[in-house]
Amino acid sequence: MKGNTKILTGVFVLVSLGEVLSHVMQVEILHLVFKPLLLIVISVWFYLETKSNYNGFAKLMQAGFLLAWVGDVLLMFVERDPMFFMLGLGAFLTTHVLYVLAFKKSVSDSATPSYLKKHPMASAPFVLLGGVLFFMLYPELGELLIPVFIYTSVIVAMVIFALNRMGRVSELSFKLIYYGALVFMLSDSLLAVNKFLTPIPYSGVLIMVPYIVAQFMIMKGSIVQVNHPIVNGS
Repeated sequence: MKGNTKILTGVFVLVSLGEVLSHVMQVEILHLVFKPLLLIVISVWFYLETKSNYNGFAKLMQAGFLLAWVGDVLLMFVERDPMFFMLGLGAFLTTHVLYVLAFKKSVSDSATPSYLKKHPMASAPFVLLGGVLFFMLYPELGELLIPVFIYTSVIVAMVIFALNRMGRVSELSFKLIYYGALVFMLSDSLLAVNKFLTPIPYSGVLIMVPYIVAQFMIMKGSIVQVNHPIVNGS
C-alpha cells in the first residue's frame, strides 16, 4: 500500500499542477485534460486505501467524490451554455449533502452528546458567514436566488457537521476534514464572488488551489476515519 500511496501522491501532484498551470498559462487543452482527472485520482485513491474497511461512511464519501467529479466536468462548459452552471451547482449541492450525511454518520454511533449539543453556539460564526455572503450576492442573483440560497445553506451545514465530529473521531481525521471543509467554503465563496459580484484577478488559480487542497484534505481525513474509527470520544 505504501508503494501505491507514493504513486498516487505523484499522480495527484502532477494532475494538480497541470490544472493550476492551465489557468496560469491560460491553455485550455491543459484544463480539459487535467481538471477531470482531479476527482478521479482522489476517488481511486480513497477506494484503494479503504476497500478493506468499506463501510457506510466510506460509501457516502465515495459517492460525494464521484458527484464532485460530475460537477467539475459540467462547470468546464459553462461558457458554452449557462445551463451547465445550474447542472454543476446541482452536482456539487449533492456532493455537500453526501458529505453532511457521512459526517453525521461519524457521530451517530456514540451515546455521548455531540460537540454541538454541548456547544450549540459554535455553529453561529459559520451561519453568520453564510448569511453575509448571501446578503452580498442577493442583489445580483435574479432567478438564481433560491438555488444559491440552498447551496449556501448546504455548504454552511457541511462545515458545521464537520465541526461536530470533534471528539468522536481521531484528532487527525477531525482536523483534516474540518479544515478541508473550511477551505472548500472559501473556494466556493470566491467562485460566487467572481461570478456574481466582481471579477477576481487570477480567479482560476485562486478558486482551484483551495478547491484542490480541500478535496485532498477531506479525502485523507476520510481515509483516517475509515481505517481508525473512534466513536466513543468525549
